[in-house]
Amino acid sequence: MKFDKLYSSRIYSFFEFLYQLVILNFITILFTIGGLIIFSFMGALIALIIIIRSLKSDKFFPLLRTYISAFFNNYLRVLKLSLFYLILGLIFTYNTYFFYRGLIENQIMINAVFYYLALFIDLVFILSFINACFVYVYFPNLKNLKVIKYSFVLLRVILGQALFILFILALGLVMLYVNILNIIFIFIFISLFVFVVNVLLEKKYLLLVADGVIPLDAFLYIRD
Repeated sequence: MKFDKLYSSRIYSFFEFLYQLVILNFITILFTIGGLIIFSFMGALIALIIIIRSLKSDKFFPLLRTYISAFFNNYLRVLKLSLFYLILGLIFTYNTYFFYRGLIENQIMINAVFYYLALFIDLVFILSFINACFVYVYFPNLKNLKVIKYSFVLLRVILGQALFILFILALGLVMLYVNILNIIFIFIFISLFVFVVNVLLEKKYLLLVADGVIPLDAFLYIRD
């Protein structure tokens, strides 16, 4: 029956997509570890975004080879971005720790206010880092300074999506501490997270892309 063929086709497509996410998850983890995390995490995430946003295309492309090409073609420029976010992240982390110690030693209202304000800044920083990876992909015409600027500025435009992204991250942390769910986290969470965030941001960012600017996709990195 035609219905059976359609149903079977949808099941096959779903599991093929799931398989691709698992493979991409492992590739991203390997590349992140290979670069000692601080030198490769942002580059690995950007390469993952490029590949995932291209999966919906009917055109075939080899996952591993294209991922490697996307990673290394953007590596040097992304490294400069990642070092900026690393330094800023260390400053904010120390800032939060400083106010946490102050709150522990002297539990007064002003210390609590500064501590929770520091936590709020940390959350904004995390969102801006994630957003910077997507801004880099969707607005390839921007220089690094503008990528940094818009990674913060555009959070106002995607406020609802940003709150949902925080919810997903919180869910991921919960999964790490649950015996069965942490297996799912290891096998698929990173690539699934990027896929969901891309779904949330794609339509809005494509509307903001300047005329003539083409967001990065896998087919830019395929070599015959």
